[in-house]
Amino acid sequence: MLLRAILMLCAFSALGGCAFGQKVDYRESTTYLSARSDIPIEVNVIDERPYVVSGSKNPTYVGTLRALYYNPFNVNTLTGDPLSFDLKEAIRRSLAKSSIAAPAAYSTTNANPGQKLLMLKLREWKSDTYMRTRFDYDITASVLDENGKELATKSTKGSGAIKNFLTAGSDALSVVLNSDEIVAAISSTPKQEAPAAPVAFKSTTSYDDCMRRIAKITDPALRVSSMSMCDTAK
Repeated sequence: MLLRAILMLCAFSALGGCAFGQKVDYRESTTYLSARSDIPIEVNVIDERPYVVSGSKNPTYVGTLRALYYNPFNVNTLTGDPLSFDLKEAIRRSLAKSSIAAPAAYSTTNANPGQKLLMLKLREWKSDTYMRTRFDYDITASVLDENGKELATKSTKGSGAIKNFLTAGSDALSVVLNSDEIVAAISSTPKQEAPAAPVAFKSTTSYDDCMRRIAKITDPALRVSSMSMCDTAK
């Protein structure tokens, strides 16, 4: 029986949590994002898990570890912060890996001017460990603009055996964050300024005056292309 207990604790440790402290750090559940954006993407996470909303479980709850006689023990966040905080940080780190500025948001209805809001809702997110670990999740990602208009939404849910808490979290987040809908809503490209038109000079301008004006052009490419305008100068 003692050996069985030790094996269970070792298995829990291998899953990415602390066996004796019963903690999981979901801040590390980052994922590669294919989205690209030159504007900041604000991030917020809302915990709508029914047992958290009702108060039967703390917002730090992330799962259950069952002992020898199936006695349940709560598994909580390593940080001591609500799970929503840790997942918000995981998403922000994922965006940062793609060079996207990702300030934490406090609004759930709209983004700040000139930005977009990426919001994740948790309806389920927990593990259950006895001889093996099952991970259940039900999440929805949405992108809102500064006026509160929903630009895209994507939901996913699943339940099954896992080998690593952090990898399972990353995979769940990736399904929604890398969906075509969310990527398209997040992505933007830098605005391209229209090339300046070549400087035109009157034919009455002397060649020397013309070249002096050309020399004042700071853009090298524009300066070279404008030199031909002096050919007609006297």
